[in-house]
Amino acid sequence: MKLNLGERLITNNPLRAFIQRRIEGPMLKRMAGFESYPLCLEIGCGRGVGAEIIVEQFGAQRVIATDVDSEQIERAKKNLSPEFKDKIEFRVADAMALDEPDNKFDAVFSFGVIHHMEDWRKAVKEVSRVLKNGGELFFEEPLREFTSIFTKGSMLSIIATHPAGGMFSFDEFKDELKNNNVDIISIKHFGNIAIFGVGRKRR
Repeated sequence: MKLNLGERLITNNPLRAFIQRRIEGPMLKRMAGFESYPLCLEIGCGRGVGAEIIVEQFGAQRVIATDVDSEQIERAKKNLSPEFKDKIEFRVADAMALDEPDNKFDAVFSFGVIHHMEDWRKAVKEVSRVLKNGGELFFEEPLREFTSIFTKGSMLSIIATHPAGGMFSFDEFKDELKNNNVDIISIKHFGNIAIFGVGRKRR
């Protein structure tokens, strides 16, 4: 789903970019199973910071960065630094129905995006489909205990809105990955609020 105004302000501000570059990116890189990932996909790329991190910190030679919101894609294109123009391509795409062939990517990245889906299981299925056997999924996601306070109609939905179809517990997420041939190889829990981790598709 597209972000509301509050979520856009959160996503598109310099503090969010700083946290992604200095905290989230390095944390996920320490969990990585490989030194580099030549061809990568990012779902829900927003203003494009994540795609640059994938090149800088994960050794990507090419990144296809997608978002369902065409305005975010245009913003990302305008913000893209010249040194990344040959390595990053931004596309409008729905993570629940990716227009990509099976077994294409060395890694897929979700910087807090899967929980925004109307049907998060569809997104997991698509991510697994486009991952190469042995490829890795990097994810950071809030869990139901946190996202449930932002449901539509609640007072906090003015700040952020999370669809009921995007809510899951850690066990539900882990099991759905497993059902789609992706096994978690590294995980970090922040209580029952959020998870950071890496899953690898079985060969």
